[in-house]
Order: sequence, then structure tokens, then C-alpha cells
Amino acid sequence: MKLISKRIAAATGILTLLLTPAAAEESERYVVPGGQSVGVSLNMGGAYVDKPGDVETADGNTVSPARDAGIEPGDTITAVNGAAVGTVDEFTKKLNRLSDGEEARLTVENGKGSREVGVVPVRAADGRLKIGVWIIDAASGVGTVTYYDPKTKKFAAVGHSISESSENEDGGHVGDVYKADIAGVRRGENGAPGELIGVYSENRRKIGEIERSSRYGITGTVTDPENLVSVSEAVPVGSREEIHKGEARIYSNIEGSRIDGFSIEITEINYDSGEDKDIIFKVTDDELIKKTGGIVRGMSGSPIIQDGKLIGSVTHVLVKEPEVGYGIFIESIPE
Repeated sequence: MKLISKRIAAATGILTLLLTPAAAEESERYVVPGGQSVGVSLNMGGAYVDKPGDVETADGNTVSPARDAGIEPGDTITAVNGAAVGTVDEFTKKLNRLSDGEEARLTVENGKGSREVGVVPVRAADGRLKIGVWIIDAASGVGTVTYYDPKTKKFAAVGHSISESSENEDGGHVGDVYKADIAGVRRGENGAPGELIGVYSENRRKIGEIERSSRYGITGTVTDPENLVSVSEAVPVGSREEIHKGEARIYSNIEGSRIDGFSIEITEINYDSGEDKDIIFKVTDDELIKKTGGIVRGMSGSPIIQDGKLIGSVTHVLVKEPEVGYGIFIESIPE
């Protein structure tokens, strides 16, 4: 992400630790709905594969050895021929110590485990050996805070392009979240999902530490609550049995640092989906459709509120219909 220093308007309100309703029943859990965009950075050793690419060779051909070998987005290359690599630079140097036509045995890890992949690098037009991948040193991107628990100081957020790259269910400090602004939007179109373009806010202001990354998103502890914003006080957490078809709202940060509410209609509820597509909904808010085309990447994590309760979190968009989105039951997100 490009770092851009900006002053954040205080209009969204600063979240404090004093939002637990006094009249709450002990058996009912209250949390503060989110909607704030955050920059997410996961600590990862190795070269993280953002996506496969093509290599233009000196003779004008275009090939992708990595794609042919089955290397996929979300993989992390941790060793070359048994020698560990901790950064992109280390990986590139080890690759270019090989001879033309020599196979590189890559140790590749993802959330499903570790495997060894054989790849033969090719000599690119610039003279360097390449395998055809876009790689970075850490998994990073834009996510959205789903909720904050003022009692425990725990938060949950979703950003699947981030979380699926490095599942860690054991806890501990595995990354950080930072205050972010939305600098622009690529509108979603039929067959082409849109995207929120996020930038770190002034002085890379930290919000909290990530302790767990899983298919459901990220969870952790808020360390700097003054950098966390919300437009709502704490609300009850709704169970899946309370969810019904009909009107609901999502809260999301699609412009600057402001969080807005948008109307949706829940059209289907899958109580046994076994995935993160428990709730299917359609965006009915004309303003959201005008600005983004519907649900776009970066909105994952936006809280879903129905009948005054937090019932779910946005997870995916239907690529062919950006006005249709998916959500997960809030009670399915690990605390």
C-alpha cells in the first residue's frame, strides 16, 4: 500500500472503553459494531505469492513456470533447495545462483500445510532468472473491523485476501492492524469485482495486534483504542435463530475515514452452509450502488445489523452480480 499522510476528521467519533450498556443482561453479549477500514499486515517469513505472472523471455516467448507448477496466490515460499528464505530479496538471490535449466526445489507453505514444488526458472528478457510470480515480504491489504468488545478489548475483522494467506489458529502476535483511509474505489461490474483503495493514515497509527488469522478473518486485541472509530454504541449480538429474511443494514467505510450505513435485503439464510456464505443478501441502497456498484473487495468484515442486533459480517461478493453479497453468522467468528 502507498503510505499517505492525512488528518482524519473527528466526525466519526472516537471509540472509548465506556460503551457497555448498564442495563445489559449478564447472559447477553454486547459489542460495538465496526465498519472502519484498516490496513492489515501479517508477519510472515518467506516470499508471499500475491499472484502468478508471466515471464517474457529473451526470445520473445511468454511463459509462467510457477503457474505450471501449481503455485497459487496465498502460497509462501520459505526455502529454495533446502536453504531458508526470509524475504523476497533472499529468494531472488538464491534463484539467480542457479544455472540455466537447473530445477529449483521450492518449499511452499499455506494454510493447508507445507509442500515441495519443482520449478525450472527461465532467463527473462532483463537477464535474470524468474519463475513468474508477483511476490511481497508480507501479506498486507485492506480489511474492515466487524466489532470491538469493550469488556475484553478484543476485535474481529475480515479481509479474505489477507487472512486466507496465512492461517494461524494458535494465537500469539502474528501481525498488526492500522488506521486507514479510503482514497478511492474501483466500481464492481458484472464479472469484475471492484475494490476499495486504502492507504495508511497519518504516521501509520496502530489500532491493535492480530492474534489469530483463519478462514473467518482476523481477531486480536485493541492496543490503541483512540485510533478506532464507530458510529454506534454497543449492541446485542444476535444468534442465527434470530436472523430472518428482509431488511437489514451494513456499515462500511467507502470514502475517507467516514463510516456510513447502507440498506440491504437478506434473501436467503443457510443454517448449515459449512462455509462463510451463511447469509445471502442484495444491496438495495442506491447511494452504495452508485458509488461502488455493490459489494467490493475491502468491504469484507462490514457488520450486518438487523433489528438492532449484530448478526453477521460481509464476506464475499457474487462476481457476476456485484449487488449480491454473502455474509457469515457473527457467532461463527471465533472470539
